[in-house]
Amino acid sequence: MNLLFLWTDEHRAETMGAYGERRIRTPNLDRLSATGTLFEHAYCSQPVCTPSRGSVLTGLYPHAHGATHNNVPLPEDVPTIAELLQPHGYFCGYAGKWHLGRELSPQHGFEWWASMEDGYIADHVRDGFSTYHQWLVAKGFTPPDTASDGSKVFSRSTAARLPEDAGKPAFLAEQARRFLDEHQAQRRGQPFALYVNFLEPHMPFFGPWDDLYPAEEMTLPETWYAPPDEGMPLRHRLRRTEYAGVHGRNRHVDTNDEPGWKRLVARYWGLVSLVDKYVGHILDHLAALGLAEDTVVVYSTDHGDMMGDHRLIAKGVPYEGASRVPLIVRAPGVSGVAPRRIATPVSQVDLLPTLLEILGVDTPAGAQGTSLLPLMRDGDRAPDEQPSTRAAGAEGVRGLGGEVVFEWSGARDGVAADGHRIDPADAGRAGAPQRTIRRGRWKLTVDLAGEHELYDLESDPHERHNLLYAGRLRAAPGAADAVEDLWARLRTWQARTTDPLALPAPTPWGTT
Repeated sequence: MNLLFLWTDEHRAETMGAYGERRIRTPNLDRLSATGTLFEHAYCSQPVCTPSRGSVLTGLYPHAHGATHNNVPLPEDVPTIAELLQPHGYFCGYAGKWHLGRELSPQHGFEWWASMEDGYIADHVRDGFSTYHQWLVAKGFTPPDTASDGSKVFSRSTAARLPEDAGKPAFLAEQARRFLDEHQAQRRGQPFALYVNFLEPHMPFFGPWDDLYPAEEMTLPETWYAPPDEGMPLRHRLRRTEYAGVHGRNRHVDTNDEPGWKRLVARYWGLVSLVDKYVGHILDHLAALGLAEDTVVVYSTDHGDMMGDHRLIAKGVPYEGASRVPLIVRAPGVSGVAPRRIATPVSQVDLLPTLLEILGVDTPAGAQGTSLLPLMRDGDRAPDEQPSTRAAGAEGVRGLGGEVVFEWSGARDGVAADGHRIDPADAGRAGAPQRTIRRGRWKLTVDLAGEHELYDLESDPHERHNLLYAGRLRAAPGAADAVEDLWARLRTWQARTTDPLALPAPTPWGTT
């Protein structure tokens, strides 16, 4: 059995037809979901690129694999799924954004490599330029932008303004087809694993399909219009202020008002549909080569995007828009697995043991996730308080009963895990690490600085009312018991995963 792993950067789960947004055009992803398992409540391990990518590839949480902040290389002694598959005869390839170390050269068990980014770790002085850069030059394009070392490059903004057939999605589809063709010609019969990572719909939030969706038909979330909750932690408030443009222009919107934000959403939708088109090209080529029934296909992303929730953009916060991700797994021919939707909360840390089990490879003892294959076979067995219209049983088949935990690594030297700079005066509160646990209807974030959060996702799906602020906990039925239960479970998770963060007990904060 082969593996094709298609993923993006910063794809908000709701922006797919299969996840309920029927106005957006994602026919290929919808087709994939109709023939596979769609996880309705999947979460990344940390809502920022590098740590999340490390977890997807290693089955370890960021504090365990070590790449806790953006642009921190994945340690060489931490094995990826490619390094685990290689001894079993797999030929492994990677195309697209890496963001875990050297961008331009094969590493961590991936022998075939098609690079796309020249702007992270500047190794092109030694290794040349990315495959994408060379591909554009061969097509007659001249790089117009200047890198920090004086080299001429194609910046992300420049690449996003190129004709569609010269853009990164078209490039990646061509590289994936090239991998599949070369494999069929040179290694037919040898199993393969190919990871293809699109940049879109990540910023700069524009591209060749900017006019696909009328901006006036877009809707903004209710929290875009509402004032911030009194219980919104300082870290979130500072980001909201930044994106509200109070201290300067919001660089992601042309006008920082309702029409401007709607145009941003429309462009974002265009990028999602653009990716869907080229995902379709790859899937069609897989089928044309007769490989579809012998290949496990996964679609996901590294984290979501707030896209206007609480007047925030991008990632870096524990709100649903940034931490929840799309996840589809199609596993043809696997006994007992049929197309279904799963409402049980799951983590991307579970992907490595899931895929290894499907492929018949033993999961290493140190992996921290749990295989999702029982859920794929038997359906939901999550706690009965789960916010879903689908029936749920009692305790889950997963080791922690349907709960998920994700992290925030805080700031180092005044820079947050996702690159946001923090004023030294705010560093104690705004730069503190956090851990978030979600189980059933309840979601608890425990903050090292004490600005904790609790949301009832059933009655408050938009996370507008922090129940750990002031006297709200006493007034919310079941909330105090939920805090006690989730705190105990979080401590158990910390012990199981050897998480060294010394968290305080999640007590209410703010005025009383």
